[in-house]
Amino acid sequence: MANQPTTPRSAKSCEGSYIAAGTRMEGHMTFSGPTIVSGHLKGDIVTDGLLVVEAGAIVEGHVTGTVIVVHGKITGTISASEIIEAFPGCRIEGRAYAPSMRVDGGATVLADLLIAPVRPADWNTPKQVAPVQQAAAPLAKPQTVQADIPAPAPLPSFVNTMFTQPAKTGSGS
Repeated sequence: MANQPTTPRSAKSCEGSYIAAGTRMEGHMTFSGPTIVSGHLKGDIVTDGLLVVEAGAIVEGHVTGTVIVVHGKITGTISASEIIEAFPGCRIEGRAYAPSMRVDGGATVLADLLIAPVRPADWNTPKQVAPVQQAAAPLAKPQTVQADIPAPAPLPSFVNTMFTQPAKTGSGS
């Protein structure tokens, strides 16, 4: 037993976190290292590394991380310093920023997207949305706005040469 440590081992940072399915947490949460979410988180979520939202998991609130991989559902403001990856069956709603984004077929992204090298300082500030009118209120008639945009030049006529016979020349048969 000489090789065993004499003091209890302290938790190392960057070991990662796992939020199991069936778990429900609410509040401000900060994670260090890779984080896998299978449960339901609501609030501000900050991680200094990878965040994986597994299929069936729900995350609601302001989410900040380095790489955010979504198989489940995220609703709110998402900010990744490297990339957001949306896989088939996932759902992203709200606002999303990253320098790069990957969206696979079958993923649903209903968000204001900003894919740019630098995030503006006010990106996490929610946009003000106009209040929705009551259904009983009459709708105003749409007005036509005249724009000073010149009409585009007409396109040249299209000739499909794939199935037409070549023109015969006077020589030969």
